[in-house]
Amino acid sequence: MTDWQDLHHFIVVARLGSLTAAANALRVDHATVGRRVSSLEASLGLKLLERLPRSSRLTEAGVALAAIAQPMERLVDEVDRYARGAVGLSGTVSVSTLALLASMLLVPSLPALRAAHPDLKIVLDTTSSVASLERGEADIAIGYVRPDEAGRVVRRVGQVQFGFYASPAYATVAPADWGFIGFAESLEHIPQHRWLVDFAAQRPIVLRSNDVNTQQAAARAAVGVALLPCFVASPDSGLVRVAPLRVGDVRELWLSVHADVRRSAAVRRVMDHLIEVLARGLE
Repeated sequence: MTDWQDLHHFIVVARLGSLTAAANALRVDHATVGRRVSSLEASLGLKLLERLPRSSRLTEAGVALAAIAQPMERLVDEVDRYARGAVGLSGTVSVSTLALLASMLLVPSLPALRAAHPDLKIVLDTTSSVASLERGEADIAIGYVRPDEAGRVVRRVGQVQFGFYASPAYATVAPADWGFIGFAESLEHIPQHRWLVDFAAQRPIVLRSNDVNTQQAAARAAVGVALLPCFVASPDSGLVRVAPLRVGDVRELWLSVHADVRRSAAVRRVMDHLIEVLARGLE
């Protein structure tokens, strides 16, 4: 019989278009994906993938097999979600979230949750890619974008206010002479970049970073003025707010969970905990 893991690796390659992308999605190395696909080809006696120097392309047989096999992947995902939903208040619950929320709010709250439920284990995934609940990459997802996938239960769990901050020393510089700490080009599509550019007007962006912790450290070091989440910057004694909060500089936070997984007592308990922590921490 065909090894399901071989077939699964091939389906992900077919869906994402390359061995490298599939390896990243499956969280294995490139060689493992290649070995799995080769094993599938050997068991079926079919050439499924043309391996080119810098890319891969499905053969005609590969295209046909991918179309046949993809419904199987969805069925297996449904079985996995059902199994996770049937587990009691123990086991592992994975949460995909923003790195700042994890480090500033969620991690400090975990000792109390673990004390109440010692058999519960938590995985916090703070990678920049969006986790797929449908493929079991996470049980719960928290982010700025409201998901619209079918089968998810979605809830607004708070909002993040942003403000302009600098070191006390830099705050004495005349506003006309301010330089700004902005976002890397890869993040120029996000609302925060637009807010920063609008506020800076003709004043220069002297440093760019895609990491909020780096922006915060640069502002504290008097490099310039940074647009930071208030829940991060306001408690920082090395920073002061240098402009009034602007009404529109807010991002909504959304929590989502797949309806099947939501039946799990462990997932529901972690959800309740996250909602409580965010409500308190983002006040």
